[in-house]
Amino acid sequence: MISAYFLISYPSPYVTYATTTSNSNSIPTAEVVHSSESMKVPPSVGTFVILVANEAHENWSDEKHKLITDKNAYYVPTNLIVPKGTGILFLDADAPWDTPHPHTIELQDGAGNAVYSTGELDYTNSSKPTVLQNPGTYEIVDKSYDTEEAKITVLENETSSGNLILGGFYTPTNQVENTEDNDGSSHPGSLQYYKETFNKDGFKILGEYNFTYATCDYCPGGFWPDNKSGEHTLLIYSTQQPLSDAIDKLGKLVKDNVYI
Repeated sequence: MISAYFLISYPSPYVTYATTTSNSNSIPTAEVVHSSESMKVPPSVGTFVILVANEAHENWSDEKHKLITDKNAYYVPTNLIVPKGTGILFLDADAPWDTPHPHTIELQDGAGNAVYSTGELDYTNSSKPTVLQNPGTYEIVDKSYDTEEAKITVLENETSSGNLILGGFYTPTNQVENTEDNDGSSHPGSLQYYKETFNKDGFKILGEYNFTYATCDYCPGGFWPDNKSGEHTLLIYSTQQPLSDAIDKLGKLVKDNVYI
């Protein structure tokens, strides 16, 4: 059964970060991000961290059952809408398991020209931030794998004016039975673990949404082994700590995840 839980609750599908109630200063809830596969961020956000989800190297048409979800399966979110001046970077959470899966991600403008590249991005690493100078829509293209289409839209009539860092994160909802990877190292990640650890690391969890995605007919328990569970939670987090500190902590949080 799908259920939703929110740390901050409002009568609209937005989490208001600042004191104002204007939608231009509001952050969509985790449920809205999951169901719509879209996220519009307010001007209070200075940098958005796009999560490259675990199993993001799998082919959408042939290996869909191996993904964590069919909503925001490759990136969180699939469609990002930002004011001008918002910094954007990618955090690679696609675990290596037996084989590394580095990603090289490009942002392409409407003419198909590459305006930014992450370079080869390894597991737990983040790309250098970029600001897309011109309003319009940019395609997110993974040069390493055949993934579902994704895009970033830069608004012309809004400008980033804050220093909030915002992003999304996947975790198993419950602690899985087997927390070890193939090398025998344990990964403690679960919803309860991350609720505690994000807070200790200076992040605020703005919202969480529990969902089920278990469609592997031949897999034990009905889910792909690398994901270790069919019960997952999407977290939306924020922080105002320096970006370099936040990125370092996020890399460790990715490694703590049992999605490996």
